[in-house]
Amino acid sequence: RICCLDLDTFFVSVERLFRPDLIGKPIVVGAQPRTRGVVTAASYEVRAYGVHSGMPIAEAYRLAPNAIYLSGRHGEYGKYAAKVKEILERYTPIVRTASIDEYFLDFHHCESMYRVDDDADSDATIERVVREICQSIKDEVGLPASAGIATSRPVAKMASGAAKPAGVRMVRPGEEWDFIEPLPCRKWPG
Repeated sequence: RICCLDLDTFFVSVERLFRPDLIGKPIVVGAQPRTRGVVTAASYEVRAYGVHSGMPIAEAYRLAPNAIYLSGRHGEYGKYAAKVKEILERYTPIVRTASIDEYFLDFHHCESMYRVDDDADSDATIERVVREICQSIKDEVGLPASAGIATSRPVAKMASGAAKPAGVRMVRPGEEWDFIEPLPCRKWPG
């Protein structure tokens, strides 16, 4: 039971904590238009225009000239990531940081610690706990998170992507092929 927890549009979400007026608006964090550089993060609202992270800023501006372009608060992002990691470490002893906004949590043999009578099985226990983690991150830090749970890191990462925005997707043992088979190759990590 590996969980890939991803903070949804992390840089945009942190900016929105400082400026709630940005909620619901098309936001691009990264280089400024008419400069060289790339998109660091794109809100879901601006993704509808084809803008995505890693894209050259000139192309993003061509696709979404009316979006709000922010340079970002580089000194703040690490503080928020550290707060999230503190929450994660409350739930499982093994938390691996994949990037500033992505973590892998190992729940192997943790089921008995969290089981309650209403849980149908061990998978349901871990799925419930992961939902609680996402809610704790939202309540305590103010950031949305998505999570995928599976038997391996690659499948957990793909499940996390399928759960976006702010959802949880469990791929139970034995269901991996049914989950992966219809996905395009670009969804595979790496």
